[in-house]
Amino acid sequence: MTEDKKLRIIIIGSGLAGLTAARILREHHDVTVFERGSASVATGGQGIAIGPNGMKILNTLGYSAELAGGVPLRSMRSYDSQGNLQDETHWDLQTRFGAETLGHLRSDFWDELFRLATAPSVELGIKGLPAKVLFESTVVNVDPIEGVVTLSDGSTAAGDVVILADGIHSKLRSSIVDVKPEPKKTGLTCHRVAISASEADQALGSLPIPLWWQRTNRENCMFFINGPDRSNRFVLAYPLRNQTYYNLSCMMKTEVSRKDTTESWDANADLGNIVGHFGYNEALKRILSVATVVKTWELQDLDPLPTWTRGRAIIIGDAAHAMTPMQAQGANMSIEDAEAFRLLFPRTQREDVPGVLQRIDRIRRPRAAESLRRTRETHGNLSAAERLNANFDFFMGYCGVFSVLDA
Repeated sequence: MTEDKKLRIIIIGSGLAGLTAARILREHHDVTVFERGSASVATGGQGIAIGPNGMKILNTLGYSAELAGGVPLRSMRSYDSQGNLQDETHWDLQTRFGAETLGHLRSDFWDELFRLATAPSVELGIKGLPAKVLFESTVVNVDPIEGVVTLSDGSTAAGDVVILADGIHSKLRSSIVDVKPEPKKTGLTCHRVAISASEADQALGSLPIPLWWQRTNRENCMFFINGPDRSNRFVLAYPLRNQTYYNLSCMMKTEVSRKDTTESWDANADLGNIVGHFGYNEALKRILSVATVVKTWELQDLDPLPTWTRGRAIIIGDAAHAMTPMQAQGANMSIEDAEAFRLLFPRTQREDVPGVLQRIDRIRRPRAAESLRRTRETHGNLSAAERLNANFDFFMGYCGVFSVLDA
């Protein structure tokens, strides 16, 4: 391979892991992303919080909080079902870990990752060519040894590296691992809505504004409203899109398992049912009722895999290590996975690729398995503060693949 020849990178899936990997790799290699969905694949209006471990990486890639509408989350408050303050914690994550946690509307965040993967290089101040993203292009088979993928129309594409980032229900994982892991139900369901702050204010009308919705308490804050019983029922809320929207994640024990809620995190939910379960008081009922789109997700995770790589192919993101949002680390782990492709240095030879992927596997797979273990430990009846503050140093202290190699 001559000095200026680049590796041909194939990425399957345009989710958070796939697009971040595309941004990392586009500077020195030729990147093509195959996405089975349409260009409107990221239409979800729910929230996603990216912690310091993820933000430290994104901040090196040209991420714009302004464009993404990211809101720094600098405190946590917990309230009982009637709105009385139970616990309060203030964070200085920038000083402690080198970055803040930011809340985003999921579709806004996807748009920003798509920009980072595909914008003209001059706009980002980097070398190389933008990644090519091919929508409605379904990969049905992967040859991990040769690096050849087959699409549903019978056509093929050849690469030096194949990255599988096609989610927890990956149909291609079996090309890498001999076992067939099944997603494991946790017994918990998350109903997710995003509401306009101004519409919520109007819906409250003449009602006294609850403590948790007062502007000085809700802005830049992640707050919990716990259920009236001692079950795992609570509402988690935080601001999005420059404080103009709020995510409300309504968590409870699963009542009835549905096929659509286990096969997708984007299944529709019944708003009346959610208001019935989580409308602990009139103010919360009115605010929840503002929602126009409601999604439900039966929480599942994936047991650790024996390997992530075979030949010149590797699995990352939820396809490799799906975990529940109880520690808000699923997206962060995907960003960490993608950043590890920095080890595919410029002028990496095709014949060296399997060894580099094995090195990434040795670094990333143990950390993901430990992250899953710690997340599972928080599935029980912990308080909001106990759950949220459980593993700050382990998760947020991560500073990228080279910090691991230097340790």
